[in-house]
Amino acid sequence: MPYLAVATNAEISAETGRSFLKEASKAVASGTGKPEQYVMVRLNAGQPLLFAGTDAPTALLEVKSIGFPAHGVQGLAASLCELVAKHLGVPGERIYVVFTDVRAAMWGHDGQMFG
Repeated sequence: MPYLAVATNAEISAETGRSFLKEASKAVASGTGKPEQYVMVRLNAGQPLLFAGTDAPTALLEVKSIGFPAHGVQGLAASLCELVAKHLGVPGERIYVVFTDVRAAMWGHDGQMFG
């Protein structure tokens, strides 16, 4: 049930997008301790975004999950920022990462709720 949504104003190729999605899926699974079979990743590239008054490459990452590891999300934030820099060319200082812990009763899959 972990979900990562990435919005960026960077223009990328389809191949770069696929490569990013695959690596990001593995990173989210590892960082949340959840099976990758439940991870969903969405990439919206070429979006109109402005950060710090400029349209230089930027990205907003939103990570939602039912619970996060007790040790926190710092490692996952760092890992995702590295991937965005590597694949999308967005420097870390132009990336926001937002984490949302969703109650199991509010998350469904295959017609059933997790809680």
